[in-house]
Amino acid sequence: MEAALWVLLVVVTPGALLVAQYEGIRWVCEGRVPPVLRPLARRVEQLADGVRRRRAPEPLPPVLLALELRRLAAEVRRIELGDQPHRAARLAAALAAYDRVLLELCASVEVPVPRGLPPLSSHARLDLEADLVASGVDW
Repeated sequence: MEAALWVLLVVVTPGALLVAQYEGIRWVCEGRVPPVLRPLARRVEQLADGVRRRRAPEPLPPVLLALELRRLAAEVRRIELGDQPHRAARLAAALAAYDRVLLELCASVEVPVPRGLPPLSSHARLDLEADLVASGVDW
C-alpha cells in the first residue's frame, strides 16, 4: 500500500501537472478549450450571452427626477450653511450630483442640453433651470 502511494506521489502527480500545464498553454495559444473544461466553458459563455442580452433600464419619469432635484437642492443649501469639515469637497460632490440629475431631467422633457459632463458652470446651471421652468417643470 505504501509503495502504491509512493508511485502515485512521485510519478502520477507530476505527470498530471505536466499534462495540465500543456493543456493550459494550448488553450491560451490556440484557443482550444481542454476537454475536461468544455462543459464549464459552455456554461460561462451562456451566462455571458445572457448578460449581453439584458434589457436597457427604463428611464426615470420626470416627476421622480424633479423630486430628486429638490432633494439635492436642499442638500446643497444644507452644506453651504453648515460648518462640517471638508465643506468644499462636499459641495462639489453635491453640485455634481445636482448637475447630473438636472441634465437627465432636461433630456427627459426634451429641453436642449449643453455638451460636456458635470459639473456645470453656475451660468449654464442657471440657464438650464430657467429653460426647465419655462417648459413647465417645477421642483
